[in-house]
Amino acid sequence: MPVVTIEGIEVSVEHGATILDAARLARVWIPAMCHLPSISEQGSCRLCMVAIERRGRKEIVTACNYPIRGDLAVSVADEKATRVRRGVMELLLARSPESPELREVAERMGISGTRFPTVTESQRNCILCGLCVAVCEEAITASAIGFAGRGVERTVASPFRQPSETCIACGACAAVCPVGTIQVRLHADTGEAEISPFKSRVKLATCAECGKRTVSPSVAAATAAKVSMEWEQFKALARLCPECRRKHAAESLALVASRSGAPESRWKES
Repeated sequence: MPVVTIEGIEVSVEHGATILDAARLARVWIPAMCHLPSISEQGSCRLCMVAIERRGRKEIVTACNYPIRGDLAVSVADEKATRVRRGVMELLLARSPESPELREVAERMGISGTRFPTVTESQRNCILCGLCVAVCEEAITASAIGFAGRGVERTVASPFRQPSETCIACGACAAVCPVGTIQVRLHADTGEAEISPFKSRVKLATCAECGKRTVSPSVAAATAAKVSMEWEQFKALARLCPECRRKHAAESLALVASRSGAPESRWKES
């Protein structure tokens, strides 16, 4: 197994693991805002730049997608790498100056502001990390959003900047957005979920027991398609809201405990 020396700490990693993987094993913090283990590496935020020594030469590389194929020396505190990361963070702060998530990472890096002018209000907040686009395409397979425009006009949008017909309102894009730009807004008057800022709206289903709004029928169908078991009880639970599912789970637990002769409290503890 390759051995990575990072800030004087040696760790063994699997062949093909990344520098970011090694850093986490060594408990060395490297900022990264476009990394998720469940999707392909983006390397787009550029916050994870580190210095490596290879064949006697020093290089600056992105830690999140640099594959380790042999013993490697890595420096996070390298002067040039640190300067590059700080510059990148200042550029990101210019795009998303009001994001508390981004400011938290910036403060940990010792950065309190940016020397660059902030972008226009219409382009503000998105740092173009690409996580939302990747999760929509790779994990959800909806491809409801993508990149549009070039240069300073580049942004994430739905096709033709119109509400997407392929959006199922799963909320995955909002869940992975590192700066909180994407939000799921619920409209009680119409019973719809809106994915903002893309303006895509989808009607939500109702709980079969209490009538509360749950997920969209498309999300429920996609979830059911991923479950191989033919279990009527699962299908019934899938039509309930989280509160009603927990209620039924507690009732089932009590029933199993009574049939086994074990105290219900013992089952809860386990």
